[in-house]
Amino acid sequence: MTVPAYNSDRPAELDTLGRTQFARHLAKALLSVSASDGLVVGIEGGWGTGKSTVIGFVKTELAACSDAATKAIVVDFNPWMVSNTGALIDALVTQIAAAINLDPGGTPGKAIKAGERLLGYIGLIRHLKYLKYVPGTAFAGNIAEDLAEIADNAADATKEAGDALSDVKRLLPTLDLAKKKAEVAEALRDFNRPIVVIVDDVDRLPADEIRTLVQAIKAVADFPRTTYLIAYDRDVVAAALGNGNAAPGQSYLEKIVQVAYPIPPLFEYQLRSFVDKQLQTLFSTLNIELRDFEASGYPKAVGLLTRLARHPRDVVRLMNRLMLSLPATRNEVNVTDVLVFEAISQRFPQIRESVHCHPTDFTGHAFRGDSGVEDDDFDWTRWAKLEADQESDQPAWAKYLPKQEPDLTIASKACAFLFPDDFRKHDRVPEDELHIADPDRLARYFRMMSLESVPEASDIHKKLQRPELLAEAIANIEPPELTFLLEWIHNYLPSCAAPDAMGCSVVLVDCATLAQSSLGLTRDLAELFAKVLARLVRKGGLDTQNDIFKLIIAKAPLSISESVLLEAAAEQGKWIVRPDLIKATEAQLVGDGRVVDEALASWSDRVRNSISSDALAKEPRMHAILYRFAQLNFAYEEVYAAVNKICSTDEGLQRFLSRHVKNSPFEAPDEYGLVEDAQALADRINSSSIRDDYLWLMSHLTSPELSNTIRAQSLRLRALRRISD
Repeated sequence: MTVPAYNSDRPAELDTLGRTQFARHLAKALLSVSASDGLVVGIEGGWGTGKSTVIGFVKTELAACSDAATKAIVVDFNPWMVSNTGALIDALVTQIAAAINLDPGGTPGKAIKAGERLLGYIGLIRHLKYLKYVPGTAFAGNIAEDLAEIADNAADATKEAGDALSDVKRLLPTLDLAKKKAEVAEALRDFNRPIVVIVDDVDRLPADEIRTLVQAIKAVADFPRTTYLIAYDRDVVAAALGNGNAAPGQSYLEKIVQVAYPIPPLFEYQLRSFVDKQLQTLFSTLNIELRDFEASGYPKAVGLLTRLARHPRDVVRLMNRLMLSLPATRNEVNVTDVLVFEAISQRFPQIRESVHCHPTDFTGHAFRGDSGVEDDDFDWTRWAKLEADQESDQPAWAKYLPKQEPDLTIASKACAFLFPDDFRKHDRVPEDELHIADPDRLARYFRMMSLESVPEASDIHKKLQRPELLAEAIANIEPPELTFLLEWIHNYLPSCAAPDAMGCSVVLVDCATLAQSSLGLTRDLAELFAKVLARLVRKGGLDTQNDIFKLIIAKAPLSISESVLLEAAAEQGKWIVRPDLIKATEAQLVGDGRVVDEALASWSDRVRNSISSDALAKEPRMHAILYRFAQLNFAYEEVYAAVNKICSTDEGLQRFLSRHVKNSPFEAPDEYGLVEDAQALADRINSSSIRDDYLWLMSHLTSPELSNTIRAQSLRLRALRRISD
């Protein structure tokens, strides 16, 4: 097993972006400098674009030269190792001298001579540090000024200052910097080996050190057969050389650097390939395998990461972020969402903060426990604003995006990927695929650990894969806890890789039957059972799909089986009330029309038996069962007779009338589709013990307008027949 490890920020050793050719040609150019010339070459590019990586390739190419006489002496000078500006020049020239002596190239005598001359030269410069030495200026004026200044303060000077004054007086007769430099040049020409001094990360130095280094290269260390390869961000260095004014600094830089090569630009396809390779390596290291619903979104996620990453270093930094977030959210949050959210968080940290502080604007819901306010304290002004945002063409999260292009476009695309507004339009919900647009998944992501009020998806998946664990979990469970568990089973079912759909269906049907017998099966609970069982049918696959469906129709309480049967029938076009629900065969809950027809016949027999035994009146979804029996069988006469039987007792009448509420805006004629004769129902209410509770309904039913409408409606419904009939 590969041990996970963070990626360092060191230059890449392998060429994943096609820059080896550029480095090879650049190395050859550096070796072609003539014996009498020096040269300063610049590699220009922004932070993270790969300058250091290219320099590493150049050093490899220089080292590959087999001819000892022409092989370059490479001086890798790191100005960051020098503690202050005054020591930069000392360190630079001393390091060149040391490199020559370490690699004499078959001419040790000449190497020693060149090294001695360089050390003598730097020794003189070191003593001149008391003379306010500025590279490139004359010394005569400074000498007198410095001596006078030191003399004026001699009385108050420390012993070190006095010693410095003595050193300067003793050196005055030998102060000939030009002569010393000429001796260095002569020794280097005689040594006749190319010297390449590489200075990386110049743009990371403080501005005063950038100025000193660049000036020193030109004025102090401009030696024959010596090439300086400098890597820097052009804008940063120009600003430093111009003391904050880039224009004059740019002109000065052009005088110092004879040849400047911009870092080879990356095409989007190159960076995309780099992102993909880095991700695949990371997935392999972390043993992450994308599930089908994650794999479908992966190409788009990679495209967004490519645009959110400005350069290769951003990609490396992103991989390091994912080293924490991917294992911490494994199996709990959609992997592609984690990729994109980490990328947008790295590029636009203010957006991440906005998502955390204003989840409603992104997901449409607050985090659990964050929305419980009393009515008196509710901010209706904010509510009105949310309503206005929903009516706007712009999503609510648009106000948190950066204002300038191109940041605005890529941030908008990333947020649209993470928080789309079309889930419901396509019969999808974010919970199905563990999307971060579900506030519970978002909260889980932010905590990077389990939530006390939200079960782990992996725990629910285990129960779905092992029905015995599910049975254990729901044994002796109270209705509120059962509702809670079923909600999470429904949410996590689509993301479960291999549930035992048949085994879980058996457990849930038994549980529902037990709940009905103990009078614990409510309307809402029955609907929730039906939703879960329908999803289990879809997850069962072609081999068990029909068997699970038949089990539900034959064994589940009628209030549950009605809903599942309706879904299957509607998708096959057998429910004439909603022809818009018809789906292609491959998308249907049950694709075999004969299976659905047989199920309808079997279920209808169960309904008739329930009517006969007076059990139907105890079903929590009695009205839905009657409606579906009538609509799917075109059997309104049977239903009207069943309603009369149910209403023959006051208890049955009470249950039948329970759906009608005084002053309800939904008391339209369509709500009376199970009533054959409005006057007869009013008379039955008038003769019952619940008469006083429904005086308003009696008055409503006996109004000529509603009474006539109900009579005409019942005549029309009784006349309905199947097209095949």
